[in-house]
Amino acid sequence: MKLQTDIRTWQPQSMPGSFATVRDWENFGCAYPAPKLVPSIWVKLFNPPTAFSFDEAWLLCECSDEKWLAWIPDYGEILLSKDEFCATKS
Repeated sequence: MKLQTDIRTWQPQSMPGSFATVRDWENFGCAYPAPKLVPSIWVKLFNPPTAFSFDEAWLLCECSDEKWLAWIPDYGEILLSKDEFCATKS
């Protein structure tokens, strides 16, 4: 990170997994506005669990208001928070 001495030149930095515009969502492959989450849809993962696993998961069931059980090909089942994925375009 570069130190900026003049506060007037400071611009907020984009964090991984955060989106500033609708175009950012679209470039990542997410549907915007986000559709209602339901079982049996594919979602895009912001951070896959391993470097070798797929970056998409199949939602199996909702476990709580913020958690979903999902299946990732070549990885298996995983419990995901809603802030770890977004619904893909259909």
